[in-house]
Amino acid sequence: MKTKIFLTSLTIIFTLNIDAAIGPRQSSGEAFGAPGAQGSWSSAKKVQVGTFNENGHFAKSPLWFTLAEGSLTEVYYPTIDQGQVKDSQFLVSDGQTFFQQEKDLKHQVAVLSPSMVKITNEDFSGRYKISHTFFTLKDSATLIDEVEVQTNVNGIHLYLLTNPQLNNTAVGDSASVTPDGFRFSEKQTQLLVSTTAGFRQKSVGFVGSSDGYQDLFRDYQMNNMFATATNGNVASTGEINIPEKAGTYHFYVTYNFGDPLNAKKIVDYNQAKNDYELSWSNYLKTLKVPKSLSAPQSLLYLRSLYTLRCHEDKLNPGAFIASLSVPWGELQKENPNQEIGGYHLIWPRDLFNVSVALLNSGDYPAALRALRFLKKIQYKEGSGTWNLNPRIIPKVGAWPQNTWVTGRSYWEGFQLDQTAFPIHLFYHILQKTPQEDQAALMTEFQPMLSSALNFIATYGPWTHQERWEENFGISPSSFSAAAAALIIGSKIYQNSIYGQNLLNTANHWLYTPNDNIDTWTFTNNGTYGDGHYYLRMAGGSSYDANWNPNDNSSIHIANSSQSIPQDKVLDQGFLQLVLLGLKPGNSPEVKASKTILDRQISVVTPKGRGWYRYSFDAYGEEGKGRLWPLLSGEHARFAIERYSSNDLSWNDVLKETNNVVDSLLGFANSGLMIPEQVFENNGEGTGSATPLAWAHAEYIKLLWSVENKHNVENVLK
Repeated sequence: MKTKIFLTSLTIIFTLNIDAAIGPRQSSGEAFGAPGAQGSWSSAKKVQVGTFNENGHFAKSPLWFTLAEGSLTEVYYPTIDQGQVKDSQFLVSDGQTFFQQEKDLKHQVAVLSPSMVKITNEDFSGRYKISHTFFTLKDSATLIDEVEVQTNVNGIHLYLLTNPQLNNTAVGDSASVTPDGFRFSEKQTQLLVSTTAGFRQKSVGFVGSSDGYQDLFRDYQMNNMFATATNGNVASTGEINIPEKAGTYHFYVTYNFGDPLNAKKIVDYNQAKNDYELSWSNYLKTLKVPKSLSAPQSLLYLRSLYTLRCHEDKLNPGAFIASLSVPWGELQKENPNQEIGGYHLIWPRDLFNVSVALLNSGDYPAALRALRFLKKIQYKEGSGTWNLNPRIIPKVGAWPQNTWVTGRSYWEGFQLDQTAFPIHLFYHILQKTPQEDQAALMTEFQPMLSSALNFIATYGPWTHQERWEENFGISPSSFSAAAAALIIGSKIYQNSIYGQNLLNTANHWLYTPNDNIDTWTFTNNGTYGDGHYYLRMAGGSSYDANWNPNDNSSIHIANSSQSIPQDKVLDQGFLQLVLLGLKPGNSPEVKASKTILDRQISVVTPKGRGWYRYSFDAYGEEGKGRLWPLLSGEHARFAIERYSSNDLSWNDVLKETNNVVDSLLGFANSGLMIPEQVFENNGEGTGSATPLAWAHAEYIKLLWSVENKHNVENVLK
């Protein structure tokens, strides 16, 4: 993990066939402009994420990388939630007439295998193109960029611009020039950047003033030659030592988190790249693949499995984050002592969905690691309370809204479904555990289960936040997860008074006349259609409001200043009543609500139909939430539930599920990464988060549900 990677100059000259070296200019002095501009992160439109696949307990390469807009974006080390690099890209100039950055070029992405992509960036005028293939080393926290540059005119100069953000912030970094390249440091963290081509000239500076972009932008030439930039938002610029003559040149760039005093090491890069691919192909071979998939469907399936596993931390096994991205990262400005978690955090809800997808694909150990991580981060005695006057709710038994990989909370909301899903996950795993091992599994997780079930039975079905993390009250989706968890609990503790009490509570919520989920959330005088449908939320006007879907009360729309009558706000949370096994697929209330929902908050894009999270959603570009591909998977699995209720023929199911599968293939970007949100006009990803692990999990769950003719999320049937 501390090994430095180095190639001799002899190898460089042989590889590039350079006839004569150009004497380097010497760097000196401290750069001006400290501490630099306010930092931000990078575009969340990732086309690739990656890490070496290895056993977390013996991980020697705890490094993750991301690619977007034709270049390297966030790099994480030594845990998956600790960003260390904002971006690194080439700047290109002829020294006289033009200056460009790779992000502004024409990008092409080729998926070479489930684990490997090649990015090619081409000048719109055809003067040059640059290709990248990234991979990480087997036994070192080292990222390699295999670069091929094709110049079609003489005089092209290439400069590597790297902007670190060590220890997850853009402040307090220092940069210096070294004989091999550059060193960045903050406290104990150190990043070394070098290239097999060597640097003709090198400089470091402060972002926004003395960095290489500002320097080259002024007169197309590299004038700054600073040796150090201390304590700020820093960047390095190095001119790549390739000939100015038109031609094709091949070299490697190395990003190493390690100790510069370690022994130098010569790397067989071809073998290293092969090792990276083998680490993933060997893993994928151990998993199951649904039958009768087309080649594109199969590739997206394998790419999805790869993507999900890439989102697991190595030092904290089972800690699967939501996305290796920061939504609209380029707009997320940083301040000192501020921690921007983005989506590189763990949500129990997302973790459940990822785990169920992996479990059904044959990765039982990954799901069990996730469950053990959930056990570790569950609130224990002494964890405090949620003061939601008049509701004072002790946290013990529940889970944090989201956490860092250590289990430290990030946001502090209470979400009932996130206390329910760990119970669901346990039952999914139990059903796939050999009978002789089930008693041991039960013993291991019994304290977690009983504590969570007690919490739900005591404080449900009300929730402080529903699954979109924005509103309090009664939510059909949160209710479904909680009620199903109680029924699961009654099965786990069958033939006991405790188990019967859990079942009685769930049945009370479901069936008590004039006091059940339908009388709480199914309106009879709504705005849409015949006025009969499920609401997104009821009782959302105050913490102690009545749960009456017909009282014309209003709820707040997050990320906006709007307050909207509750009967005008639809979402598809009611589908969870069926998907989690509480109602049959032929439920008249559910079917009627879906008909209205499809008319009101779905759009047919060029890539297929998509659904909004809910009416008036404001979480997105220009204050407008867009279509969420993961929701499409829920609609397709609902069709399978209708088949299970003899309400739809299997041929009709396949028409619906095939349309959704095709749409997810279309919504995936050129790197086969599925976005959190897509635009209505073209079905392409927004700047929110790509890939979203939950979206890839939905694709996998749908394929297995079709394969099995059974919705894999429903464990109550």
